[in-house]
Amino acid sequence: MNTSYGSADFTLHHTDPGGGGRLLTPAPSWTGSVPGLGGVELRYGPAPGRSDAFAQFSVVGEGIPAGVFSGIKYGHAPLPSRARLQVGPHTGAVSRFRSGLTRDQRALRVRLGERAYRYRQGPDKRVHELLRPGLVVRVTRDDWYRPLTLAVRTEGHADALDLSLALLLQGVYTRHLSQGGRWFSLPFRILNRMPDVF
Repeated sequence: MNTSYGSADFTLHHTDPGGGGRLLTPAPSWTGSVPGLGGVELRYGPAPGRSDAFAQFSVVGEGIPAGVFSGIKYGHAPLPSRARLQVGPHTGAVSRFRSGLTRDQRALRVRLGERAYRYRQGPDKRVHELLRPGLVVRVTRDDWYRPLTLAVRTEGHADALDLSLALLLQGVYTRHLSQGGRWFSLPFRILNRMPDVF
């Protein structure tokens, strides 16, 4: 589980390519192979033990720790609101500075075991980056709204835990991690956060 990489490239593909021409299927997923770690699958679904107001995204694979992220549902995706995060044996904590002005300030802060990460939008809204000291895992979607491929590149030494978390966060709705995305998604996120009130 501690396989390390210098710089690795791999691509995951949507399991229903025909769904790219319409709204994604109710439970879309992506599959592919991680160098040295084997096959992996990313998928949406209901959040067991939580109400229908919540959604879940999960990562399962041959050589990476299984990961699960659940939060308030936004379409089929979980928001980082009332989030629950588990990667392998580690229960994670997620927070962010809601009033931040830059993409660095608005990044999600994720603590997983002894590791502290930031997850931010890249210079393009199709790009997202998971960072910890000495490491960047950059994931580029071929399309922001209906992605059919997820292209992953690492800079620095990543291990299986880093990759599992980076892939897991692809299923979380994070358009509001930029200022433009914040205002674009605000009305819809307010509606989807109604369970927070009760």
